[in-house]
Amino acid sequence: MKRHVLSVVMSSAAAVISGTVFVVALFDQYALVEMAASIVTALQAYFVSSAIGDLLEEKKETNRTRNSVAVLMTIFLVAFYSFRKYFH
Repeated sequence: MKRHVLSVVMSSAAAVISGTVFVVALFDQYALVEMAASIVTALQAYFVSSAIGDLLEEKKETNRTRNSVAVLMTIFLVAFYSFRKYFH
């Protein structure tokens, strides 16, 4: 049960970070980063709902692949935004 709660919290944090990158890119007017952030935020929302579904179904194991993809996509999105911001 603790693993599922951790998975939901981690996916929620990744979705919030992706949404924040979208809003910041919107204010900075980086169109390509906005597009990437909106797609990643939509996928993160799907991952959050999937993690909540696993929690409600009381599955024995968490989906480690989904958790890894959520974290990696967030890291790459932040790196892409940082690259775009500092090398513009």
